[in-house]
Amino acid sequence: MKKIFYISLISLSFGMISCEDNLDITPTYILNEKNAVTNDIQARSVVNGIYQTIVESDEFSGKLYSALASKSGFFLSSTGDYEMIYSESNETTTNITNRWLDYYTTLNAANFAITKIEQLSETQIEDEDKTTLLAEAKCLRAFANMNLFWNYGHWWSTDDSNPNGILYRDKPITAETIEGARLNVGDSYQKIFDDLDFAINNLPSFTSSKFVSKQFAKVLKAKILLYRNGFNDGAGDFAEALTLVNDVLNNGVAGFSMQPDLAKVYEDSWDSEENLFSGYISDNADRVNNVSYFYSFSLIMSHSNRLPLFTGQQLDAGLNAGFDWFSEDPRWDIVTGKARAPILWDKVERFTFTKVARLGKLAGQEASPQDLKFNTYFFRYPELYILKAELLARTGASITEAIAPINEMRSKRTNPVLPSLNPQNEQELKDMIFKEYFLETFLENGSEYFASLRFKDNAGLLWIESFRNGTPISFNRLCYPIPSQEMELNSKMTQNTDLE
Repeated sequence: MKKIFYISLISLSFGMISCEDNLDITPTYILNEKNAVTNDIQARSVVNGIYQTIVESDEFSGKLYSALASKSGFFLSSTGDYEMIYSESNETTTNITNRWLDYYTTLNAANFAITKIEQLSETQIEDEDKTTLLAEAKCLRAFANMNLFWNYGHWWSTDDSNPNGILYRDKPITAETIEGARLNVGDSYQKIFDDLDFAINNLPSFTSSKFVSKQFAKVLKAKILLYRNGFNDGAGDFAEALTLVNDVLNNGVAGFSMQPDLAKVYEDSWDSEENLFSGYISDNADRVNNVSYFYSFSLIMSHSNRLPLFTGQQLDAGLNAGFDWFSEDPRWDIVTGKARAPILWDKVERFTFTKVARLGKLAGQEASPQDLKFNTYFFRYPELYILKAELLARTGASITEAIAPINEMRSKRTNPVLPSLNPQNEQELKDMIFKEYFLETFLENGSEYFASLRFKDNAGLLWIESFRNGTPISFNRLCYPIPSQEMELNSKMTQNTDLE
């Protein structure tokens, strides 16, 4: 296992830059030293390659977001995540290692692209094209690094000197650079913000949800600022986050907007205008294998209601908490439904979150026309309104002013019709904002998990603790342990606090 992990890490680099016979590694990417980046077409191609793992890996998609939903307490797809019982000596799941490797696959692709494009001369590529491609690559690097931080570091800490930051790499991994020390928390944020600020300043505006854009870079930075400061009830960067969200809301771009029919949003999948960035899989790809395995298979088989229900069961689509909220919400009948088991011999139907599971893998293949548009909704337009509502509430707005963005969002829906909200006090306001994250984005991008760490119930408990009947959580266990193989191979690496 140690050798496999080592080869996997090295192959992230050598698969792209050389083919070393002594390592016996099949190149992961077509581009290498024998087919180097020498012009704008090849530069575009190598940037496109950064998206590969993001859109094809479950560790950026359903498996990740179900794990976060389990941590929040809404869902119970993973006992290890729900109980947060993992450590270096008890990783509980291979996801801890696989997720780490997939994030570094993406980071390596980004670093390869950035390194090669920076080396191009003025005769090989126009300066404007060079800057735009670098901005795209850096935005994707920031996205991968932030996912790494949210999963394997103390992203919530207000202590910049906290040593539990990310293992930052800005060059492709080689045998000589396999070892490296992690940054502290403050420096981790700075590296990520450096990339995002470059992207905000140099990326073009949105044209397609298949690619990151200036607007996505702004939204990602706003969420990062909100998550860290909201966890600590701080006030330092809420104003900047609100400015970023308002910039995107107030300066509309063609092709990105709120859609009236929620059912059509999910029917259209990545073709819906609500997507700012999504996990598009092309028509000629093998969608059955290169989609979110969790959404198309595991969610239906293991985390749904087998039909018909047994006596005493409720049609809760596998929810561990929040069913009483969701079942009364008009969106429930649209985002849930029946899907067939994805195994040929199993013809039993399940009740699940069909907004992401669709018909299931097998039934989707057999449908006419086929229904295989399994999507990862990294960000949809409605979340802009929810973010704005929370940021207004945290920057001194009145209750009426703070709830207004959510009511504006609700008013734009015609299917289903959503009533306006009218909170009478600050607790009701916060409860409504928290629930809106859950009701609108559940299982899509992890927003409900991070919200469960920022909002408290009327007893003063974080919702992540309230869902566990008041059991306090250890904040050090919000992140995973650094994989044991990384610890064995990298002598400069240190383990996350309390996860030895």
